[in-house]
Amino acid sequence: MRSIEHTASLNEIHSKGYSLQVDVLSESECEFYKQLLERDYAKWSPYYANSSSMTHGLNDKSHEKVVYNLHNKDVSYFDLFDHPRVFPIVESVLQLGSYQESEAVNLLNTSARCPQEGAPAQQLHLDSNLPGCGRFPLIVVALFMLDDFTTVNGATRVVPCSHTLDHYAEDGKSYDSEVIITAEKGSVLLYDAALWHGSSVKQDASSRWAVILGFGRWFIKPSFDFCRNTPVQIYERISDERKALLGLKSEPPVDEFTRITRRSESIEWEAGYEFPGKSK
Repeated sequence: MRSIEHTASLNEIHSKGYSLQVDVLSESECEFYKQLLERDYAKWSPYYANSSSMTHGLNDKSHEKVVYNLHNKDVSYFDLFDHPRVFPIVESVLQLGSYQESEAVNLLNTSARCPQEGAPAQQLHLDSNLPGCGRFPLIVVALFMLDDFTTVNGATRVVPCSHTLDHYAEDGKSYDSEVIITAEKGSVLLYDAALWHGSSVKQDASSRWAVILGFGRWFIKPSFDFCRNTPVQIYERISDERKALLGLKSEPPVDEFTRITRRSESIEWEAGYEFPGKSK
């Protein structure tokens, strides 16, 4: 049976497009994950592919630290992926309308970002790639705040109820109904990915790390190929439930001689992934 808090969160996501969960992580947990992210950013960002040729402003990462694919960096991140205060709400939203409201939910994106001083406000955008998905959301985002989110450090701003609109936010436009979500570290912002949102201007030099997890219905393509980019040292340490959350039972079959169903009953994973550089 769903708790009163769980039901209230579902209603908020359905009506406003978002819901704020407070006191999800302790201060020590926030510090732990921040240290992991600083380590992983320093270690792997020199090897990132160049996105300078991309014209969309959201692809400009010159004013922020970003860590991609948290799932293949440290097994500790998985405790955020299926957090007991967060994942059940995500699952309930994304199972709505599915067959017997029980179909699988997969991770689509596991990343983190920390805007730097002077970073401009992001263009209001949506993460669902499709506006106005109606009463059956396709993607839900869980944003874990590892630092306080304030009006001066680039806190996320949203346009309430915009997840119901069938068009995109205008480029460069501010809306009177915008709300800046301020909250203490350890809070989690859950939102329908069709909600118009974006970070605000980063006016100070404080740390503002957030882990951003995108969850989707099982048939939606992830941002990266988790089947091929999960190293053996991580794969061997996670449960079958966590492997399934990565979508390792949702890989399309190679051909009709291999399997004729879109989903597999068993875990499918390709061994042999190696990180760039001298990581060994």
